[in-house]
Amino acid sequence: MANSMFLPRRRLLLTATLSAAVLSACGGGGSSSSAPTNVTAVAGDQQIFITWDQASGVEYWLWFNTGTTTVNPGDKTASFKLSVGSPYLLNMDDRSAALVNGTIYALTLNGRTNGGPGGPGSTPVTATPRLSGDNWPAGATLGSKTLRGIAFGRAIGSSSNNSYVAVGDGGSIYNTPDTDADRIYRSTSKLNWITPTGTGVSSSIDLKAVVYASGLGNYYAVGTGGNVVYSSDINNWTTLGSSTTGTANTFNAIATNGSTLVAVGDNGTIRLSTNGTSWSTPTSISQDISGITLRGVTYNNGIWVAVGSNGKVLTATDVNTWTVSTQSGDLTSVSSGSQTVDSTTTYYYIAVGADGTVLTSTDGALWTSASLGATLYTASVGSRLVALGANGAVYTRELDGTGGWTQRTSGTPGATMYGAIRAQNIYTAVGSGGSTIYSY
Repeated sequence: MANSMFLPRRRLLLTATLSAAVLSACGGGGSSSSAPTNVTAVAGDQQIFITWDQASGVEYWLWFNTGTTTVNPGDKTASFKLSVGSPYLLNMDDRSAALVNGTIYALTLNGRTNGGPGGPGSTPVTATPRLSGDNWPAGATLGSKTLRGIAFGRAIGSSSNNSYVAVGDGGSIYNTPDTDADRIYRSTSKLNWITPTGTGVSSSIDLKAVVYASGLGNYYAVGTGGNVVYSSDINNWTTLGSSTTGTANTFNAIATNGSTLVAVGDNGTIRLSTNGTSWSTPTSISQDISGITLRGVTYNNGIWVAVGSNGKVLTATDVNTWTVSTQSGDLTSVSSGSQTVDSTTTYYYIAVGADGTVLTSTDGALWTSASLGATLYTASVGSRLVALGANGAVYTRELDGTGGWTQRTSGTPGATMYGAIRAQNIYTAVGSGGSTIYSY
């Protein structure tokens, strides 16, 4: 009997009788199920969100094909997934290669009970994956305080599942519940969020940013008073004060390469840690930055980049040695990511500023400047570059720069976004008044 893991395409081509074997399944004396109803397929970025009316006791199989508008259960050229439940996210994790944006996919479902033969397929539906970033509906509102950072990492009590964590003013912390239906995007509906019930963070600490360090197995958030807070389970948080971090200056941002942490903040503050509990200062910075407010930091492809006021951009390949350059703008945030096409990976860095400045780079050294005429506080890199900020400002640009920057409409037009992340091929941003927006 086949298990619930994806079966490679080559097995589907072995014999002309495989489809019949799959449909008849493995003994059991069960029965087939009627064709599933109300099947919908909504395109995402390299993925498709699928829903249907799920009946109790029925095992559903999903069949899908590319470049066609029809597909039937048992088609020899079709790919399939066993034991799926509604809602279902068909994405790159389910295939040896990602779903291809711009390619049409036809999908059908059939079902059985108690190991019986597969029943008839539902009426095929189609969807064509496309880049995210065009539309930005409002997500859940998380309390009333301003949220300033968001991370994606290990779920409560799990070593393999992931959740979102958002932090903000007054020690605010929120996370998505540790259930498949709630903790990740399984449909186009907004995420659900809860507040941790364990040891929290003092309301006197405004949390400015959060990351998940996979190599250390913890979430780390930074904030006012030189405080760093961390948690291995999202639920219980430990606070490290200024006596441990060596500064009472506000930390505005934190980044990680998985095993090393870099936190930056007011008055040119930079602190480093390889274990999350002991912190040190860099041994070398190429110029005095004590008058600079550092507001963003990121890591990608062996390069750390930090940004701040007066257009300062700091780079390092060794966290103890930083080189300072002056670009342009009153920089508030920096983000990075990569894209691989035909086995060639290109790395992208984007910094944004309160004066509307946008700096872009593919190496962290040579920067191109643009101005969007909006107050910008956060950015993200995915299949596109994204810049967000005050009064619902959202802009996107293709990675190769073609077409320039395009202004998008926010689902929370009066809100200011301060933190953004790209995870699950979806952008999620958090901001003022507990507001959230997302783009799938």
